[in-house]
Amino acid sequence: SSLTQAISTLRKMLKDSTKSPEFVKTVPKRGYQLICSVERMSTPTSEPNAELEDIDAEESTFESVTEEIQAQPQAEDSVSTDPSSVSDNATPVSAAKVSSKNNWFTRAILFVAVLLPIIVFTLTKPAESQFRQIAEFSGVPVMTPANHPQLMQWMPSIEQCVARYVENHTN
Repeated sequence: SSLTQAISTLRKMLKDSTKSPEFVKTVPKRGYQLICSVERMSTPTSEPNAELEDIDAEESTFESVTEEIQAQPQAEDSVSTDPSSVSDNATPVSAAKVSSKNNWFTRAILFVAVLLPIIVFTLTKPAESQFRQIAEFSGVPVMTPANHPQLMQWMPSIEQCVARYVENHTN
């Protein structure tokens, strides 16, 4: 129900736990109970009558909400925490401004993320490896990178490998 969603949203905003509540307590088969202290804050207004009307309106709203809360029994476990069902009360104008700023920033980051590897790939050339010939078996030169350690102890195995390769692959 909408009351359950409102209480769930209130608990989320206040970071109130259902297991050990500090603000809103679930009363089984009765509804919800506000268990924190409440202080009335006065706002400076030019019309004293407007302030009294606001106070009266707040009191009547509080009484009707209290009656509604007590009228609807609700178990604690069935509180909906579905974020898609909770509505935001943010103003659309400020949300649109933030969204457009975020959108521009996101696009700029994505553009740089795509462009940077392309620039690095096109502007840098890999260093060409220098090779040295260590032997030639059956007309096949055996080469190794210049910075590679000596392979003299492997020469018999390399010669046997090249000989078998030449036997099996005539082209």
